[in-house]
Amino acid sequence: MRRGRCEGEKLYTCPCGRQRPKNTGVPCRKMACMGRLCFMRPGNPHKQRIFTELSRKRNCFFTLFFYNKKRFLVLSDAEGDNMKKGMSKTQKWALVAGAALLALLLILAAAAALYINSKMSLLSRPAAASANAESITPEDSILSFANLNLDDIDVMENGGTIEPPSGEVNVHEDITNILVIGSDEREEGQIARADSMMMISINSRKNTWKLVSFERGVGVSIPNVGDDWLTHTYAYGGPELLLKTLQEYYKVDVDRYVKIDFSVFETFITDIGGVVVDMTQEEADYMNSIAGEEKWSEGEARLDGPTALVYARIRYLDSDWARVERQRQVMQAAADQVATLSLAKIDLIANDVLPMIETNLTNGELWQLALKLPALLGTEAQQLTVPEQENSWTVSGTLEESMIACDFAAEAERLDRFLLGEDLEDASSAAAQAE
Repeated sequence: MRRGRCEGEKLYTCPCGRQRPKNTGVPCRKMACMGRLCFMRPGNPHKQRIFTELSRKRNCFFTLFFYNKKRFLVLSDAEGDNMKKGMSKTQKWALVAGAALLALLLILAAAAALYINSKMSLLSRPAAASANAESITPEDSILSFANLNLDDIDVMENGGTIEPPSGEVNVHEDITNILVIGSDEREEGQIARADSMMMISINSRKNTWKLVSFERGVGVSIPNVGDDWLTHTYAYGGPELLLKTLQEYYKVDVDRYVKIDFSVFETFITDIGGVVVDMTQEEADYMNSIAGEEKWSEGEARLDGPTALVYARIRYLDSDWARVERQRQVMQAAADQVATLSLAKIDLIANDVLPMIETNLTNGELWQLALKLPALLGTEAQQLTVPEQENSWTVSGTLEESMIACDFAAEAERLDRFLLGEDLEDASSAAAQAE
């Protein structure tokens, strides 16, 4: 039997005789190796066995051949390296398949990023909107707060007598609030009011979402104007003044918005296939009177874009609180309908609708929302109207119509408890008992 190439090494007789080598290490006699040979327990001493171990200091491999149940041979570093590098066909194919899968995942991730970024670029940004506002003549009484830090806006500056409550804005790291402004703008550049002010609140820790409607007729102070309806803050100062007013009077942390108008609403609802709402008999009769024929009755009804807009804007049938409840019902129904659509259908709708939507959300924030949407769509949102109808009253204002008044401090606390997920009924009962 030939000698090993590591000088000074000889053939050794297995210490345990004809059965197997001891489960111990045998040091290499050549000092330069500074390694040891590790014996693995062989399952069958009659078969040829190959064992290797990495030398601690030279990274060399020693390979042992078990011969005839008695002897083993120490080979050179190079031979050990070659034997280590050798892989079976199965191992090679597994390595190739793993590399191909990793490359495919990276390509898909890059494609998804490019796709989402391309959709984000379709959105209208506030800079474009402010350019349109600047073209409006001064006699239109437009206050421009575009590109102005909200902290620099003072709602009481040359305003009215309705003061916001004292205290700081309630900020919660896990909660993201986005105001959806439904503008009654029908033509580009037209002075419009916020016909609907609905806030979407997303809790990233609980993966839940909530809908909060703000009553449009609540009286607030508007800079350089006086006391007026909350809905008119948008007409006088755009989304910036509206956001600042909500922060001041309701202490809610909202500085992001999405603005849609009537045409966007109608197009979106029609494109997704309509929405299903639960009508009362009174609502069905009202809708039939508008249509001039008997089309609806009490119960579930599917509405397309134009009819959903009529339904959401019913105002003379009951109260404004019932009106905003209908708006939230349409929003929930739209989210449920989108959850049933294919990705191809959603892509077509995005191409059609996104260019008509204005937002100040950054691309990074939109990315975060896109990642959370799959977990939120198809789930039911908790809902709230601010202020509470039972705890509000009317006061005369500068307009011919009266304004809604409320205890802003109490409503701010009520809203904050709702966003945090606290039981409002229990809190109200505790407060009543304390009084």
